[in-house]
Amino acid sequence: MTIFDLLARAAEAHPEAAAVCYREQTISYNALLRLTEGLAGGLAALGLRRRPRIGLLLPNCPPFITTYLAAARLGGTVIPINVLYRPDEVRYILQDAEADVLVTAEPFRPLVAALRPHLPHLAHVVMATEGEVQPDEVDFRTLAGHAPPRHNAISEREIAVILYTSGTTGRPKGAMLTHRNLLANVESCYNIFHVGPEDVLVSALPLFHAFAAMVFLLLPLRGASRMQLMERFLPANTLELLESSGATLFGGVPSMFGLMLQVPPESRPRLDALRICVSGGAPLPPEVWSAFEQAFHVALIEGYGLTEASPVVAVNPPDGVRKPGSIGLPLPGVEVKIVDERGRGVPVGTIGELAVRGGNVMKGYLHRPEETKQAVRSGWLFTGDLARADEDGYLYIAGRKKELIIVGGLNVYPGEVERVLVEHPAVLEAAAFGVPDSTRGEAVWAAVVLRPGAEATPRELQIFCRDRLADFKIPRGIDLRAELPKNALGKVMRHVISAEVGQRRSRAGE
Repeated sequence: MTIFDLLARAAEAHPEAAAVCYREQTISYNALLRLTEGLAGGLAALGLRRRPRIGLLLPNCPPFITTYLAAARLGGTVIPINVLYRPDEVRYILQDAEADVLVTAEPFRPLVAALRPHLPHLAHVVMATEGEVQPDEVDFRTLAGHAPPRHNAISEREIAVILYTSGTTGRPKGAMLTHRNLLANVESCYNIFHVGPEDVLVSALPLFHAFAAMVFLLLPLRGASRMQLMERFLPANTLELLESSGATLFGGVPSMFGLMLQVPPESRPRLDALRICVSGGAPLPPEVWSAFEQAFHVALIEGYGLTEASPVVAVNPPDGVRKPGSIGLPLPGVEVKIVDERGRGVPVGTIGELAVRGGNVMKGYLHRPEETKQAVRSGWLFTGDLARADEDGYLYIAGRKKELIIVGGLNVYPGEVERVLVEHPAVLEAAAFGVPDSTRGEAVWAAVVLRPGAEATPRELQIFCRDRLADFKIPRGIDLRAELPKNALGKVMRHVISAEVGQRRSRAGE
């Protein structure tokens, strides 16, 4: 079975049911199947290699879904790309993945045109746009009108998706997720959320996000549910959409739920159909959890996952005990353990590294065998996150061993920010870290040491980063320092700088 089979089965059982709603457009399951089969046939007609790799640079829209599934129908691999990424980041991913095709749209045409000379593997650019297609581009609509390709035997162990997650070295790593990985996670989520044809699922997150793709693309297919696509998150508009669409399940990151609470009570619509809200991507503050449930009379449950685990690992049970501050219990079919530095289990209540095992654990990192060996050992994925478990088995994240910064649910590693900063000719050393942010959970901050005799202002360094990093990765503030605090081994102590900046911002009321 492949992830495409989720669509095929839903279309067979509920052909006329609404599969996707977007703007004023509604696509039935039967129509979605025909579009996906046609696109797979069109891609095959391009003469690609047997297992093509298909880059996907699109916002939430029907072509995102059809491309995602057409790649699976063809036996290829889809590479979803964050639409906020800068040209250098997009180029690196397409190069590393050796993408044969890129499916994109009008807003990204200048970016793609600038990158194509540097992408020898990229044979075709498919443009999903209402406007005219350039001579060196392929029309998405034309491809989708092809006849289905012939069926090929596709193993569930073949790679369905490569999702790029930032690495501590500053370069993203491609987590290879097989059909088996994704289907295992879909089934685990299905056994928790029990979605069906009567459900309407709405995500405020983009579908290139691992959490959104699993819970709001693949899970609806498993339940033959309706996907209501959101193009942009605005608190008041989101609440209106939840009411008008009859949404039963909604997902976002903690900052979004906080912003929805700021909508005046008299302007909030009734959300009678909504039964579950799911928060992921960052820790959910208990005060937001309590206030949201009280204001909207709906269960808000926190979960946890990571790209390498397809991604969902644990969630507070919708129909059971929900503990504020906890990420809940492991999903059915997912094992967890908390270990010390030597990989030994620790007692209940003791903090250690969280390790995960199950069919959802990735095949490995593309082109990175050594990093794969470090991350996956004897079938266990070592997450790099510090956690503890209580006597009931509920898990609590205590910190991030990998020093990850989470900005509005999007991952930023210090290394990737530092790599860009030290490319500036005036910068000798740089340390990036996260600071609390009331809107997005965390913000990126940096401390910089300039080269002797060199000059640069924090503003100049931020502008330098702007052309090389996505907006959410650009340091909100930059401190110029004579030196960075280091331990006896010469390693920069980011936590010391972070604490100093946090205290200063607190005194200033930021």
